[in-house]
Amino acid sequence: MSSSPRRTCPSCQTRLSPLAAECPECGLALAPPRQGRPLLFQASALAQAAFEPPPRALTAPALGRVAPVAVEVSLDELERPRPLAPPPASAIQPTLETQEPAASFWPLVRVEATEALLLAMAQGLALLLPAWALGVSPARLFLGAWPMVVPYLFTTSWMFFMAPLVLTGQSPMMGFFGVTLPENTPERRMTFSLVHMLSVACFPLSFLCMVLSPRHQTLAELLSGQELLARPLPRMR
Repeated sequence: MSSSPRRTCPSCQTRLSPLAAECPECGLALAPPRQGRPLLFQASALAQAAFEPPPRALTAPALGRVAPVAVEVSLDELERPRPLAPPPASAIQPTLETQEPAASFWPLVRVEATEALLLAMAQGLALLLPAWALGVSPARLFLGAWPMVVPYLFTTSWMFFMAPLVLTGQSPMMGFFGVTLPENTPERRMTFSLVHMLSVACFPLSFLCMVLSPRHQTLAELLSGQELLARPLPRMR
């Protein structure tokens, strides 16, 4: 009989048992013991035999035998907190550039002044057509039937602002001067169209609000709490 070969740990050279799965000294995982060659009459063993090189254990330093590295740290460095470094300017700049700037003073003045003229023309035309159909002057029609003329002019003026604001988010002259309303819900657009019509009809009062307010807010912005912004320019790819 041939004696079993002697096994030693490849890391710490400790003598091992033939059936040991790991080194008891350093804890290194070992490859299973190599089985003997099957006999010639073991046909099933020959069919399942894998003709591959036997696995080898990895050579690693002995665990627990490596001397720890001493690191000298003073007590003051452990107790003293480190100041946080400020973020770089490159990380803050894209955030500031992505924000849309608010509409400035003069575009808002031009929008409301131009729309005040358009509103006066629309009201005059809306009053002239029924007066011409009845064969009377617009002043006589207004004085004689003002309970019906006032709601008629109010509805016509509101539709003049409400239709473009609800559909596009801009009044008739906002798109021309690069101003838009950043609202997606039709209900809030409809509410803003009502106060915007009031602000345009009372343009001197709205102009005074833009002059006195620190952010140059119109009367419609102060009443509704919403804000008109500059329309973002398209970016080239």
